[in-house]
Amino acid sequence: MHVIDADGHVEENPATFSDQYFDPAFRSQRPRVIGMDGLAYWMIDEQLYPRRVGRGCHNLGTPVSYDGKPTKHAARKPDSIESMELSDLNARLKIMDEEDLAIQVLYPTLFLAYPLSSNPALVTAMCSSYNRWLGDRLSGHERLKWVGVVNLDDIPAAVRQVREAKRLGAVGMMILGTAGDNLLDHPSLLPFYEAVAEENLTLAVHVGWACPSINNLFTHIYPSGVIAFLMPVLMGFVSLISGGVLDRFPTLRVVFLEAGCQWIHFMLDRLEHRFKHSSKNLAQVVSETAPKEALPPMEYVRRGNLYFSAEVEDTLLPEVLELVGEGQIVFGSDMPHGDRERFAARMLMERKDVSQSAKTHILENNPLRLYGWTEKESRVSSAR
Repeated sequence: MHVIDADGHVEENPATFSDQYFDPAFRSQRPRVIGMDGLAYWMIDEQLYPRRVGRGCHNLGTPVSYDGKPTKHAARKPDSIESMELSDLNARLKIMDEEDLAIQVLYPTLFLAYPLSSNPALVTAMCSSYNRWLGDRLSGHERLKWVGVVNLDDIPAAVRQVREAKRLGAVGMMILGTAGDNLLDHPSLLPFYEAVAEENLTLAVHVGWACPSINNLFTHIYPSGVIAFLMPVLMGFVSLISGGVLDRFPTLRVVFLEAGCQWIHFMLDRLEHRFKHSSKNLAQVVSETAPKEALPPMEYVRRGNLYFSAEVEDTLLPEVLELVGEGQIVFGSDMPHGDRERFAARMLMERKDVSQSAKTHILENNPLRLYGWTEKESRVSSAR
């Protein structure tokens, strides 16, 4: 079996925003790494990221080094700095081989927090630089693939970033579960979805501190990491269905990443319940309350182009497989983030309550379809 890791990560570093990739007009404002008490932070607009304490707190793995030395949190990880920052691709391949991963699709780390700046033009420059950096590092690589980032506060720029990322070799585009304080069915986002669909890229809705109105409710990272970090994925799932986005773009491949799979029963049940109630009862009294979606919620899942990542220890994984079928669950290692389980694919393979067929689908067949690859394209060099 060729195990495909549908959701790994890279830790951004100064090379990500170097002159080679960063818009010259914004180089004086580029993100910079500063060190403090054995930790490292990104300084953007004279603000520090990550912000692990205080209102609106969030926890990011990046930066992992300062002046060539690992930070306190990075030194505790099994991954080398070269692997985490992709300064040495062979270092990443080495740990992938240790964990039996044939292919890995890379997502960002810094861009899991919003907002990174109040200046949309600067954020656009950051997103474009990130995409150009990874396009340059990984162009044509058979085992390391990547997903681009966009600035949804500047939709014309986001459309350009989709086109450029496709040209540079991206296999998808990542967004968070909200577009700031707007939901993912906001009409302004339609040109972005249209570009993703036209370029035949996967749309990845990833966990992250996406919504300032929710983020700023929290002053401690523990509850923030449960609610502000995870709940936007569920909000994104509801928005794409209830707002009619999946009716406009019925062939769009969408994946919901790193929130586990145990929420799917609950959200589908509530969506189905409210859909029936609004259609049959409330809409007869107030016509404006009729659902915008054309189909019952479960029908969008049954189409086969909505995917969900599972944590390999999810207790309800067998029940989720029964609900949505074997063909729409994928595996993500979360490498090299600090809360991941090493050898996670092996843990899934050892489960007795999941069939061999389901394991093959989760670890290989489903990510092939998710990212629009053929089986032939997934076969990597035997000299691993």
